[in-house]
Amino acid sequence: MSEYSRTQKTEEEVEPIDLLHLLDGLWKAFCHYFWLVLLLTALGAGGLALRSYLTYTPQYLAYATFTVTSSSQSSYSTSNYYNTATASQLESTFPYLLTSGSLARIVAEDLGVSTLNGTITASVMANTNLFTIEVRSSSPQTAYDIVQSLIENYPEVAEQVVGVTELELLDESGVPTQPTNTVNYVNTAIKGGLLGFALGVAILFLITISRQTIQRESDFKKRLNIECLASIPQISVKRRAKGNAQAMVSIYNPHISQSFLDAVRVLRTRVERDARDHGSKVLLVTSAAPGEGKSTLAANIAMSLAMDGRKVLLMDCDLRNPTVHEMLQLQPGKGVYELLTGEAKLDEVFQYDKAHRLYVLPGGKPCSNASEILDSQQMRELLSSVKPLVDYVILDTAPVGMITDTAVLAPLADGAIFVVKQDYARTGDILEAVEQLSESRIHMIGCVLNGVTSSPGGYGYGYGYGYSYGSYRHYGGYGERPAETEQTES
Repeated sequence: MSEYSRTQKTEEEVEPIDLLHLLDGLWKAFCHYFWLVLLLTALGAGGLALRSYLTYTPQYLAYATFTVTSSSQSSYSTSNYYNTATASQLESTFPYLLTSGSLARIVAEDLGVSTLNGTITASVMANTNLFTIEVRSSSPQTAYDIVQSLIENYPEVAEQVVGVTELELLDESGVPTQPTNTVNYVNTAIKGGLLGFALGVAILFLITISRQTIQRESDFKKRLNIECLASIPQISVKRRAKGNAQAMVSIYNPHISQSFLDAVRVLRTRVERDARDHGSKVLLVTSAAPGEGKSTLAANIAMSLAMDGRKVLLMDCDLRNPTVHEMLQLQPGKGVYELLTGEAKLDEVFQYDKAHRLYVLPGGKPCSNASEILDSQQMRELLSSVKPLVDYVILDTAPVGMITDTAVLAPLADGAIFVVKQDYARTGDILEAVEQLSESRIHMIGCVLNGVTSSPGGYGYGYGYGYSYGSYRHYGGYGERPAETEQTES
C-alpha cells in the first residue's frame, strides 16, 4: 500500500464528524438531488393514499342495549344486586360463548350462513344492569341481522351458564347508514408525504457521509498529504457572444472579483517561489477529472506570470480537447498536433497574444491518439526548442484520472500543479491520479483548491467556471460535449 493510501486510510478511520460540514453537505446534496426528495415525497403521498383506497373496507356498527333481570327476585335491593351481578356475569361469559362456537353456530344457522361476517362484542355499564351487544361488519344489513339474531338466541344460550335471565330492549341502532372507519385521504397523503420526505433526507444523509471529497485547504494535508497552494473562488460569467472578452474568466476581465485576482496572485507567488527553489521551468497543470477548471487556471497562471514581467509560453497539450485558443479568443488553426505530426513548422503556429502578453502554442486539430503523439521524440524536441525562448512553459494537459496523456508528458516537465475542484471528484479518484502522476517522479509543486464557494451551492460532479471539457468520446476519449450554457465551464 502506498504512502498516500496509508495516510488516507488512517485519517478516514479517526476523522471526527464535523457537524457544520455535515449540514452544509446535506444542503448541497439537497440542492443537487432535490428532485429525488420531491419524487419520494410525491410517491409516498400518492402511494399511501392509493394503498388506503385499495385496501379500505368500510365497517358498520349495529348495537342493542338491554336491561338484565334475574328470574329469582326476593326484594328490590336484592333483585337489583342480582341483576347487576348477572349483567356482569353475562359480559364475562360472552367471550367464552363466542369462542366455544355455540352462540356463533346458532346465529349462523338462524341467518342461513356458514360463517358470520362480523365481529361481536358485549359490554356492561359499571354498577348497572345495562348490557350492550355490538356487531361490526362490512355489510350494514348483516351487522343489523346478527344483532337481531343475538337478541333472540342469546338468553337461551346464556341460560346454561348464568341461569334464566330476561333481557328488556332499551335501544337499538337499526340498520347503520354510515361506516365507523371513515378514511381521511388528505391526512393519509400528508403522512405518506412525510414518510417519503424522511426517506429522501435519509438517502441524502447516506450520500453525504459516504462521499469523500476535498472541501477545505486542510483536507489536502489530512487526506492527500499534499500542500495546498491557494484557494480560487468560484466565478460565474455569462457568455453573451462568442469571442466576447467579458465571457472569459481571467485576471484581465474587468468584471472579475477582487478575491479572484488576489487568489491568482497568491498562487503565482507560491508557484514562482517553488520554481525558483527547484530550478523549474516547464510546469504541468492537470486535474483528476474533467470539469475542475484546470485549463482556465493554467491560462491565468500564465497570464499572471506574464503580467509580472516574465516571458511565458502557454502550450495546449490537451490534444483530445484543445481549448486554449477558445479561452484566449484566438483564431482556430494549426497547433501542437500539426507540429508533432509534421504538418506544420514552429514558426507557423507559434503565436504572441498581445492582449494577454503571452506566447501561445494552441492544440490544433483534436485527435484520438494523443498519448502516442505526446510520447514521442518530436515532443521532446519541441520542448527543447521552446524552452530557451521563454522563462516559463505552462503545459495545459488532460485530466490524469481518465487517460494516460498527462502521465507520458510528466517526465518532460519540471513540476506539476494539481487542480482540485471543491466538493467535486472523490478523494480516492484524486489519490489514484496523484499516485499515477508521481510514478514519473515529477516534482509535485502542490494542489489548488478551485471553485471555492462560501455559501451552499452545487453538489457532486457539477461544474464551476471555465469552458466545457469537450467531446472526448467523439475523439476517442471520454465524455460528451454539453450544449453551451450561460455558465462557462472548464
